[in-house]
Order: sequence, then C-alpha cells, then structure tokens
Amino acid sequence: MIAAAIGRIVSPALKICAALLFLSAALLCAQTPDMATILGKVADPSRAAVVGAQVTATNHLTGWQRTAYTDSAGKFTLAGLPIAGMYTVRATKSGFIESAMDVTLVAGRTADLTLHLSVSGGSTAVEVTGVVGEVSTDEPQLGERIGAPQAQETPLLNRRITYLPLLNAANRPALNQGDVFMNENLFTTNGSGRRQTSFEVDGSTGNDSWGRQTLFTNLPLSSVQEMTVLENAFSAEYGATTGGVVNIVTKSGGKYFHGEVLGLFRPSETQAKLSGFTAANAPNGNAITDDSLKQTSASLGGPLGSNGRTHFFISGEYTWQNRTSPVISPVAPGAFEGHYRGWLAFVRLDREISNRNNLFFRSNADNFHDTNPNGAVGGNSLPTVDRIFKRRTYSEELGETAALSTSLVNNARVQFQLGSPITEFDPLIFGTQFTVPIKGVGSFVTGTSQAAQLQNRQYEFNDTFSASWGRHQWQFGADVIRAHNGGNGKEFGGPSFLGAFTYKLCDPATTACQSDSYLGDINNVSSYTQSYGNATYSVDDTLWALFVQDGFRVSSNLTLNLGLRYEQQTFTDARKDFGPRIGLVYNVGGSGKIAVRGGFGIYYSQIINNAQANYALSGPGGFFNFTASAGQIGFPSSVAAAPLPAFPAGAQMPLRNLYLRPGRSSYYNQFFPTSTLTEYPKALLNPYSEQWTFGVQEQLGPNWLLSLDYVGTHTLRIVRPLDVNPPASFVRTTTTTGTQFVRPPQAANCTRPLWIAFYNQLGTPCNPSRATNPQPAYAQILSDVNNGYAFYHGLNVNLSHRLTESFLISASYVWSHSTDSVDPDVPGQNPNDPNITGGAEYGNAIFDQRHRFVLTGFYVGPLKITFGGVATLASGLPYNLTTGANNFGDPGATADRPLINGVIVGRNTARGRAIYEVSPMMERSFALRSERIQLTLRAEAFNVFNHPNFVGFNGAYGNGNAPPAANGRPLLGQPLIGITNQLPARSLQFQARLNF
Repeated sequence: MIAAAIGRIVSPALKICAALLFLSAALLCAQTPDMATILGKVADPSRAAVVGAQVTATNHLTGWQRTAYTDSAGKFTLAGLPIAGMYTVRATKSGFIESAMDVTLVAGRTADLTLHLSVSGGSTAVEVTGVVGEVSTDEPQLGERIGAPQAQETPLLNRRITYLPLLNAANRPALNQGDVFMNENLFTTNGSGRRQTSFEVDGSTGNDSWGRQTLFTNLPLSSVQEMTVLENAFSAEYGATTGGVVNIVTKSGGKYFHGEVLGLFRPSETQAKLSGFTAANAPNGNAITDDSLKQTSASLGGPLGSNGRTHFFISGEYTWQNRTSPVISPVAPGAFEGHYRGWLAFVRLDREISNRNNLFFRSNADNFHDTNPNGAVGGNSLPTVDRIFKRRTYSEELGETAALSTSLVNNARVQFQLGSPITEFDPLIFGTQFTVPIKGVGSFVTGTSQAAQLQNRQYEFNDTFSASWGRHQWQFGADVIRAHNGGNGKEFGGPSFLGAFTYKLCDPATTACQSDSYLGDINNVSSYTQSYGNATYSVDDTLWALFVQDGFRVSSNLTLNLGLRYEQQTFTDARKDFGPRIGLVYNVGGSGKIAVRGGFGIYYSQIINNAQANYALSGPGGFFNFTASAGQIGFPSSVAAAPLPAFPAGAQMPLRNLYLRPGRSSYYNQFFPTSTLTEYPKALLNPYSEQWTFGVQEQLGPNWLLSLDYVGTHTLRIVRPLDVNPPASFVRTTTTTGTQFVRPPQAANCTRPLWIAFYNQLGTPCNPSRATNPQPAYAQILSDVNNGYAFYHGLNVNLSHRLTESFLISASYVWSHSTDSVDPDVPGQNPNDPNITGGAEYGNAIFDQRHRFVLTGFYVGPLKITFGGVATLASGLPYNLTTGANNFGDPGATADRPLINGVIVGRNTARGRAIYEVSPMMERSFALRSERIQLTLRAEAFNVFNHPNFVGFNGAYGNGNAPPAANGRPLLGQPLIGITNQLPARSLQFQARLNF
C-alpha cells in the first residue's frame, strides 16, 4: 500500500530517493514529532555498566509496555514511544535491587536516563535529562511544551488553541495583518510573516497549501494532549517555513473510561465597549457594540474490547456567537447582528498490534459560517450588501509505528485533507448590484454577484526511520504532499458578471429612491459596469522533501546535531533548495543542570497556491471590468437587459492592469513584448532565511528552568508585488499652494516602458494630458519579485516552573528589532517608487515590537480554589505614514509616503501605543459522590482593566506641509477603531465543567 501511494504522487526522481531510503533502513535512524525516545544506561554502585539488565517502560494511561536489554556498555534504547501518559521506567537484574522512576516525555525529544542498581541492602538512584521540566541536553532548538493541564487552565478567548503560542513572548499577534473572521488567531514568530508558521498534527502536516495561515482543520481544546511551540534551531525534520513550528499531539484513550462535558458562556451585558466610537458614529462593521458567546464541548475516551489493546478518544465542540454592528446610514439605520456558528469534531483510535507495533487513526472536522465576515455590514454599509462566509475542512490520518528492534523504529503516516470549501463567500442578495446616492443621506446599495467558491484537496505520505547506532542517533525521512485546489472567484472583490448600476443623485423629498419603479427606470442610471472574462483557476502542487538528521554524541557532555534537508515545491521554479542544519549542546559539568547551546540553519518557506488567483484572474486571460455611461456603447437599453450577454460590439476595451506570474515570458509575449518590461522576473523562487542562535539553559532548583538565548535571522528572496511596467521616477516637489505634487495617471502612463515602446513604434507622441486612441491595452503590470529582505535580532529570556500538583508558572520576555524592505505576508503594500526598492524601502517591519513580556501560570490554593491567568505587556507597533494621495501616478495606489523637510520619510517610522492586558481566572472543583466525578466552576476575565489596546493607527500625514487637524487636535497618530485595529475590551467568560 505504501509503495502504491508513493507511485501515485511522487516524481521519478523521488521514487529513486525513496528506494534508497528503504535500502538504508538497516543503518538509519530518532523520533518523529509525535513520538519520543528514551536513551539510557544502567550502572552498578561503582558506575560500571550492568550488562543484560531488563529495562521496561510502562505507560500509565494505556498500560502498554516496551522492553529492552542493556548492551555490553550498559546502554539501552526505547524508541518510538507515544507521549500520551506518564511512563514508569524500571530496570531489573538478578542480584540487584530494582531501580525505577516516572517520566513525562516530550514529543520529538530524547530523554536521557541513567539508572543505578545497587546490591541487596543498598539504595538506588536515577539521573535524567530531556524530559518535562529538565534541561535539554540532546538538541539546541528553542521552544516550550504546553501540556493538556496547562492548556486547560490558561484563559483562552473562545477556547481557541491557537492562542497558546502567544504564551511565549517570541510569538506576537498578527491582528492587523490578515483575516479576523477565521476561527483561529494569527501570529508571527521572530520577524517572519503570518503565513510562515508551520503546523504539525500527530506527525503529519496541519498546513493549508492554498492559504497557509491557519491549521487546515482546527481541533477542539479537549483533544490536545500537548503542544510544542518551536521558535528556532529546529532540526531538518521540519521544513516549508521561515517562522516557527507548532507541533500538536492529540489525545489517546486509556485503559479506563474518562470524559468531560463543558458549558461556557460570555454574556454581552458584562462586556466593556470597544474604545473610540459609539453606536451613533460607528464607521464600519468591525465597530462591534455587542458580542455574546455560548459554547458546549464534550469528550470521552477509554478501552475498546477486553484485551486492552485498543483505545478510543472522541471530542466535539459547538460555538454560537452573535456580534452586533451598528448601521449608521440614514438610508436604513439600526443594528445588524452577525451570526457565527461553528463545530469541531475529533475521533482517534489507537491499536497495539504487538509490543513492537502500534497503529492509530485520526479523523477531525471543522465547519463554520459567519454572516458578517470582516465587518461587511455596519457603518454606512447596509445588510443588503452582506456576504456569508463558509468553511468546511476534514482531515483523516493513518499512522503506524514499528519497532523493528530496540534501537530501530519506522514511522509511516498517510493523510487526506479536504477543504470543501476552503473559502466560500455567498452574497445575501445574489444578482445585479444597484447603488443609489441619496441626497443628504448616503448611498443605498443592494445586491452583488461578487461570490467565491474555492476548494483544496491534499494527500500526504511521510515515512521516517529512526535508529541508534553507536554514538549516533540517526533520522532519515521523506515527505510528500500533493495539493489540488482552486475554484471560482476570489476571497474579496472579484468579478461582477451580473453587472452593477450606479444611479444619479436622488432627492428623497421628491422621489422614492429605493422603490422598484425608481430602480427599474434606466433613465435614472448614471453608469453601468459589468465584468467579462474568466474567474476560475486551479493549481496542482507537490511539496516534497528528503532529510537526514544525526544527533552525534562527541563525548558524554557534548552533542552535535547535524542535518540536511532538500525540499521542492513544484508550484515555484526553485530546484536547489538545500537547507543545512547544525547545532550543538554542551552539558556543562555533566550534571544535566546547565547546558550551553547554539545552532544555525537555512529554512525555506512555501509560496501559497492562492497566488495563482492573481495570475489567472488578473492576468491577460482573466477578467476585466467594463463601464459605460448613458449614451455610450455598452450602456443597457433597460435595467432588465442586464447583464449583457457578451462584450458590446464596437465598444472600446478598457485600459487594464495585470498581474503576471514570473518566468512565463513565452506565454505573455503573445499579448505584449515582455522584453520591454523592467526586471520582469525569470522565475518564482521560495524565500529562505538564515537563522542562528546561541544561549544557555540552567536548572535553578527543583522544577525551575531559566533559559537565555540570542536569536538572529536574515531572510532573503521575500516575495514583493512590484510594478514591472513602472512610470519613470520623478522628484516630488511642493506646489505654490503648499501641497505636494501629484502626477496625473495619464502623465505617469506615458513614461511606462511598454507605452514608450508602443508610441515609438507608432511614431506619435503620448499625450500626457488625456487618453487618446490608439493606446496600449495595459498600464500597471504587477509581478511577484523575489527582491525583499529582512533582519531580526532578539534576546529571549524564559523562566518556568514545571507543573507540580499545585503550581505552574512561566515568565517570558523578548527584546527584539525586526527590519525589512517589504513586510512578508502583509496585503496592500506598494513601494514609494517601484523603480527603487532597495535601501529606500528598508525600515522597521510592521510587526517590530521591541519589548514583549508574558507571565502565565496557576496555583491550586486552599479549599481546592485555583487562581491563575495571563498577563501581557508590550511596546507599541510601528505604522506607515502616507500622503493619502496618488502622488506617483499608479492606479489605485495611495501608499506614497510624505515629503517632510525635503525628504521622503522611511517605511513604518511612526509608532503606536504600548499594549498591556491582564486576564485572570478562578475556578473551584467539587467532588460529586466520589473523587472520580468532579464538577468545576470557572470564571475568566479578559483584559480585566479594560486597557484600550490599539494595533492600528491613522498614518495619513496628508499631502500638505503639515498633518491635518480637527478642532485643534491632530488627526495623525490617532488610533483606528474596530476589531481589526484593537484587541478585545474587557469581557467575562463563565464555565462549568464535569469530569469523570
């Protein structure tokens, strides 16, 4: 079955590599992201090796056992251990007293144990590193483990698991950088973009190749066994990311039945209002005035059958949320209530085929819809323009772990993922759009044909061999992901194939402006717009990789991690993406109390498949919008005649702006000579980063760990949308009226390379004052150019006390500086001058948050009352200053930065306000009949001090010599409002949980 799967989805070159992988199995080797390994030694009282001792690891949750025997050096290996549940590791030998200890393993890590056996009458002892709460002496990667108890006790808004990475200060919210209507939050890591986080779930990918910003299929909180968040120096096992890695291991059932039922609600009456607006002046639908939530969750796990070899775990979650957006338009004022409804489902089966072979199956589903996505309705936008967002995703995974010997393990994973849809926008009123400007009131808008229906199918196979070979812990593997996605339309905007009427100004004093009789009269129409062309696309993309990783114990105290990864994404043109990884860990003094660590690696990111939407829909073969006014060719004879069946005969084609895929000159030459373009790229390449780190980790006392690390990153080949048919540069000056010069678009067009070549061939000059016929068919021509770069420098300080019976605490602080020439994965960016994109565009990154501190934890006090929470303090974020005018002359571009004291200011030079948030929680458990049945009542407060935390600010400097003001108050730097520009206000969340 495995060979057949490879044959269907892998290129011939990869087949050869896969064959070599199988041939090398006898020598190759370590753990996969959802498994752990125990290495150890058994010694006698003189520290001499004990040969032939039996070492058994018994899992408390499932009862499963794994056994090994020590070799001539007294060493043993237990590889491929599931991490769910605690293990008791026991060493026995005739003539010695048994030695045992309990350990909690960490996914993807190697625990190092030394068990000392004593003769009769003596005492035993153990030494351990690499488990929960101990110094890591086996690898240099930076990160933290969040176990199920910590995840459950942490206050999480809407109980979203993607808030958990924010407990480490190296991860920052990306609220103002992307979508806010998803059921997951977005974040950035170490100066990378919001699409750079890589998700792993049970050893397989959790990434969505289409949009690459969230988990493909979200998981209920109750299904998470542990989450490990890696920020840097991770091994060659991980790829397709220049950011962090979130490794999730889901829960397994156990030998006893156990479960949970939960109910949660967040009433709007206890919620504070967002700052900066009221229901009377709300500017848009993101200005929420009421937000209420209800959520229910249930889970159950236990054995299947009587032999104890099969276990199951199931969980589900349903969310009901209403958010109210005021509509202030005099046309139809009121309150619009958006409805979010979503459910998550999870099933996992584990089967112990033998004590050397385990099998598991995981299935999870994620389904939700939102009737007011991204604040589509609110402010002056009426409910008649609403579009409903839908997303349904499914993931099915089958995994096998085979312990071929005590030191050789094979892990195979097969996964199918379906997004149907991955994104869907359905207009509430699907049809021709009518826009009526009403005198003294505003505009009435109804209907739209801008819809989107997009799907994604992904097939994955990965296999990893792990082995212990002398001083080496080898790991060798292959991973293949085949994605087929696409569909009809785009997320936002898109074509209006059913047309759109714009009416003349209507006086409500004399006319019923919204009546059918007024809308149906073509004489009232000012202009008509309709889209023509193609709005569908599809992508077939294969992301495959080979890697080798060696943990080489140079001595008892020094370990080198050496790795090499090769990966290829067929959607791009890169074919030489080799990523070496090197790291070292030095166990100072050999005590396992202090470790010095460092690492360097090259990491490649993935280009999202959704980029094809730009190439296909905005390319020469895509769609375009045609507008005609009354009396012009293409103006409908009646309102009922819309939409027109075809492009009007005799009408002039509109001037178009294009978006080209790099490296396709041979195709585009049929439309225009690409040789006339400026730096049209020959290839689309994957960005990559060079990352390095150096630090120290020390155990300060029992259960206390302190780590201090420097992190550096240099990212290259960042993708930037760039006009490759740019107008000529010009020196911006100030006019006699005190405003900055604005070049008319037609004057700018006349200086474009394609236009210069066109008019030179025609033998006539281009008229910079007005458009004339003939003229070129295209103006702005964008393409994705790999000329962006970034730097990141950070100091990470983390202090933690691991979970004991009653106490857990973690304090994380990061000082950092992130700079770049273009912000990765941030929409709507244009350089000040597309001809100059180097040092002139280099400045602070949009997510350059210099200081960030996070304190989290909980304490179980007297009377079983638990106190805890999360506190976050952070400096302000930068924002860009713009003129608000199209000074350069690019169509639709208003990102021109102002001229201040004769100099164009740099990118992101302004900075916002400090951010702080304190979110406490308190809960109390009550035993019902017995201690095995517990009812827990819980209250949580988010942003309890109601500090207004803004992440968006008004950067409109204006086009004059000084920024504008109103009532003597400067408008520049004032915070923007709404849920896309500020973190939530104070809210209270209440929960009742029954565990059994």
